[in-house]
Amino acid sequence: MNNTTLKKLFLSLSLLMVTTVACDLLVTVATPAVPAPVSTNTTMPTSVPATQTADPNSPTPEVFISLTQAIPATAVPTGAPLDQPSPAPNTLVTFGRLTLDIPSSVASGASGSDIAPVTNDDAAYWDKTPGHLQVSLNDYYVLQGKLHQPQIYVYPAMPYVELVPAAFESIHRLNNILYDPDTPIGSDQLPPIPLFNARQVFASNVQVMSFQSGRGVRFLTEYAQYPASANNTDLFYHFQGITSDGAYFIVAIFPITIPSLAETSDGGAALPPGGIPYPYFADPNADMQSYYAAVTTLLNSAPADTFTPTIGQLDALIQSMRITP
Repeated sequence: MNNTTLKKLFLSLSLLMVTTVACDLLVTVATPAVPAPVSTNTTMPTSVPATQTADPNSPTPEVFISLTQAIPATAVPTGAPLDQPSPAPNTLVTFGRLTLDIPSSVASGASGSDIAPVTNDDAAYWDKTPGHLQVSLNDYYVLQGKLHQPQIYVYPAMPYVELVPAAFESIHRLNNILYDPDTPIGSDQLPPIPLFNARQVFASNVQVMSFQSGRGVRFLTEYAQYPASANNTDLFYHFQGITSDGAYFIVAIFPITIPSLAETSDGGAALPPGGIPYPYFADPNADMQSYYAAVTTLLNSAPADTFTPTIGQLDALIQSMRITP
């Protein structure tokens, strides 16, 4: 990705920001006065059939995200409900326009759904969508009973940006990172998750990473509406990416665990040896930033193979993704 292309990209984003502000469209995510629980999309999905694909690697085109003209959403083919797991693990499977390779150590299958648009003005921002593809590893995933479900969301980028200011903020931050990926990335610079009604409390293991159709950034994190503890129920691997043509925005969420964290956020949860004590229960005025910094250091220094699934296994899944126009 050359500097000329990235400058065009940054200029395009700046032009959209000016246009957005002129239309009284805010680009920051405001936390509601009375926070609601983290929402899941309640729109009834139409399942997309999974097909086995023999898909050789193809070169990834140059990254260029044009936000000066609308990019139409392409309908995802629909068909009979997916009542059976996708083909055997470690084989390429296709859900609509998304092709990926699911490692056997991560999940034994997946299902795909075409989520209908939710654009009405009175809908909560985290529920709004121009219509998107959603791939779920839920019942097939190696970890069960976690706060978040293992999901991949593929949104048409421009319609999502125009509909949800939080999506604009996420893509804007993502492109700032991709413009200069060698610069250290602070946790406050990472793109937020537009479909969450909560905020990131810490981030570790941050890395810019390519997939077959574009680039993005992955990290380990937790989201909450209060000073949450670091624990194995809430922790997840998160990836946000953009296709090289700027047409599609990807959000991936996969639960992940490590032995050095408590299993749950309960006050009585046992703290493993080497774990970081959670100070908030004992003192609501505790220095939580120091606590989160210590947790971040702990996770950054942990060998990648001590996580379940391992970071490398989840990286391999992300890197295998290919999205067709």
